[in-house]
Amino acid sequence: MDMGIRMKKNSMKNKPLGFQIWIIITIFIILIAVVVFVTTIITINNTSDFYINIFDKALFGNLLKLMICIIIVSIIAAKMISNTVTKPIRFLERKVRLIANKKWIKNIKIDRKDEIGKLAYSISKMQENLEKLDKEEEFFLQSLSHELKTPIMVIKNYCQALRDGIYINDSMDDTINVIEEEVNALGTKIGKLLYISSLEYVLEKEDNFDEIELKKMIEHLAGRLCNFNEDIKLELQLEKCFVMGIEEKLQVAIENVLDNCIRYARTYIKIITKKISASKHEGFYVEISIINDGDHIPKEVRTHLFNKFYKGSNGNFGLGLYITKKIIEFHKGNVYIENSGDEVIFTIKLPCVV
Repeated sequence: MDMGIRMKKNSMKNKPLGFQIWIIITIFIILIAVVVFVTTIITINNTSDFYINIFDKALFGNLLKLMICIIIVSIIAAKMISNTVTKPIRFLERKVRLIANKKWIKNIKIDRKDEIGKLAYSISKMQENLEKLDKEEEFFLQSLSHELKTPIMVIKNYCQALRDGIYINDSMDDTINVIEEEVNALGTKIGKLLYISSLEYVLEKEDNFDEIELKKMIEHLAGRLCNFNEDIKLELQLEKCFVMGIEEKLQVAIENVLDNCIRYARTYIKIITKKISASKHEGFYVEISIINDGDHIPKEVRTHLFNKFYKGSNGNFGLGLYITKKIIEFHKGNVYIENSGDEVIFTIKLPCVV
């Protein structure tokens, strides 16, 4: 018996929502009609001299006809109500099915301010994010194929040359060195790709920030990266500022920018930090300016410089500045680049601990 009731409940749940609403409203209206009818008869019999005998054949026949009319009207009314309620849901269901098959829709608009309108807005935002991710994935796979193909072909060709007894500069060591350089470059590239994958996961899950002293961090990074380059003069103008964040990630972000500046600087690099007031509500920011005297960067390059796999002239992998942007934005900051006079300036802004 219990199993039979459960099966009926499950079979009802498997029916279309419109059908479920239709049945529920029909039953509800009929029950209300019966209750009102019975209550009316009981009230009349108890409060007046007039007595209604519902078992009278003529009266019973008329009551039966009335109930049939009520049922028919209830069914029609319930059907109209269920269609009205489920129409926008059916519309959204068709749109979501298209989105599931990556058939992007220009806009999903329902002129409603209730929960269904909010659901339509959420679906629209979901589609925007999915479409963006789909394009990024497509671009990622195309770029990955291109980026990995070149070093693999170089390694393959030099291995074939070794097999044939052909050496660079007639030296086996020189040939092996070239292969080793390509292998190291390929390993670094794969490491960056893996770092990006883990970075996105870590940033989604991480919510524990520590207080970080930027002056100390930048002095350490600048010393480690610039001390071995005698042609580049390093100038530091650092205020003692603190930010909240993940120290290891912020080190990577600043290191990538500094590495880029070292690659393009002619004679010097300057790093300046200062505390600035953003607004009454936003509080203070730390502005980190990393300046080099390299060639100006054209506007069309600056626009795409922080995109994944975009490489300027003499660029390595097109991933470093993309990683920097992801990390800085995760820390509620922003990063941009501009030309000023004879200099190129990378600017990082982060919320400051007062």
